Amino acid sequence: MIRGFYTAASGMVTREKKLNAFAHNIANVNTAGFKKDTLTISTFGEHIAVRLNRYNPTPPVPIGRGVFMVTTDSEHVDFEQGALEATHRAFDLAIVGQGFFVVNDAEGNQHLTRDGQFALDDAGFLILPGIGRVQGSSGDINLNGRSDFIIDARGNIFLPPLEPGDDYDELGQLSIAIPADYDAMLKNASGTFFTEEFSILADFGHTQILQQHIERSNVNMTQEMTRVMNSQRALQSASQLVRMFDSMKERSNDSIGRLR
Repeated sequence: MIRGFYTAASGMVTREKKLNAFAHNIANVNTAGFKKDTLTISTFGEHIAVRLNRYNPTPPVPIGRGVFMVTTDSEHVDFEQGALEATHRAFDLAIVGQGFFVVNDAEGNQHLTRDGQFALDDAGFLILPGIGRVQGSSGDINLNGRSDFIIDARGNIFLPPLEPGDDYDELGQLSIAIPADYDAMLKNASGTFFTEEFSILADFGHTQILQQHIERSNVNMTQEMTRVMNSQRALQSASQLVRMFDSMKERSNDSIGRLR
């Protein structure tokens, strides 16, 4: 009975964590460049099997047919490409393919993001509002306060000439970061990512930049709502089992107390 109690309780905790992840995804369904979170679960028995296989040369022999407790094993970010949306706004940029925009905050921390809803600050620099300045091949990108800039598919930035017949002014190239290990990336509350190791894309290959577009979140609302309903039902079932085991424990304690 005690084993069943802990199994049901672990199911409640696991489903609650999954519900929190699904709710966070749904809350960011309209956040540009947002990447949804997923949880993987495993059982206590699987954890033991991993350890036995690692440290014991002989295969482990299962004992009984009981159901082990479940727990959240790890949390992952799904980096699948989101849908593209045309905005007809010059400051909106989207990455098609791999890579992240690089944004430096006021403390010098480097944020990686797929959110390309940029703007100009008071000094004329290209920024991601609330985060910091967008980085290019020469550091902070200074657009001289102009909004008529052009960014091509390879991230090259140009300012049109002010006088007819003059050449376009090239301001450098957007820095597109490629992480060394996607699993090592840490998501913060703003939806941007931190990682210790990344390289700047030199050969764009299949990666391209689209101006006047944004990448929508990769959250599928229908799938997330279905997962929420399934998890809620599982949570209710687990909570009913906990109450049932608690009631059985009270009755057994009361019966044992009457024995003479």
